[in-house]
Amino acid sequence: MDKVRIFIGSSANGEDKVAEMAYEYSIRKNTDREVEIVWMRQSNDPNNFWYGFNCKTWGTPFSGFRWAIPEYCNFEGRAIYTDADMLNFCDMGELFDLPMNDNWILARKSPRFGREFCVMLIDCTKFKGVSTDWKADKNGHGLLYNWFRKKKKFVGDLDPAWNSLDGDIRPFKQLHYTNMRTQPWHPSWFAGKHEPHEHPDLEQLFWDTVERAKAEGYKVEDYDPTLDPSYTPVQYNVRRGYY
Repeated sequence: MDKVRIFIGSSANGEDKVAEMAYEYSIRKNTDREVEIVWMRQSNDPNNFWYGFNCKTWGTPFSGFRWAIPEYCNFEGRAIYTDADMLNFCDMGELFDLPMNDNWILARKSPRFGREFCVMLIDCTKFKGVSTDWKADKNGHGLLYNWFRKKKKFVGDLDPAWNSLDGDIRPFKQLHYTNMRTQPWHPSWFAGKHEPHEHPDLEQLFWDTVERAKAEGYKVEDYDPTLDPSYTPVQYNVRRGYY
């Protein structure tokens, strides 16, 4: 069986390292197959694949990276994309193997944006020949997001349990702490006001998962890029809100 390739959008300077640790632990705990995780982070290194994107209008430090995943994969095979602000409760191999029925992407429907592209199953082969010039355009992410949202024939439905937005779907396979204001770890890159989570049980679930990960040998400091003496912090320009 193919290994499960998971691309996770996150911050570059360690602001989400507690969430990253908890999320990776939950993925590997629940998935039987070999898992390859690629952390997508902004970089000041010209040799890094994630360097040079025009992110001026992105809502998060990683918003537009999701559209570059097929290029990273040489337009071969499948890949899963998710944000870093999640916990997993089901074998990711189940998601990876879902029938795609000639769709380019699978993503859940929602009343919020019409489509939620924060968890996607991607057929990378479908993107071969698509221009990558959008990466230099400050509006590139938004243009692609809206294009896929409107092109219904390219996007198939994903069970919303794979992207439960702060518990709107229960039981969930994948829990998404999507409201930046109530994310339990309070990432410092978010410019808005932090508030308690509307569901205290889900906030407690996050911290319980953190403790279980630590008990299994996971360490928060392993997710801190500042441990690399050559690392240069990235300056963000992000808006407030969700996603």
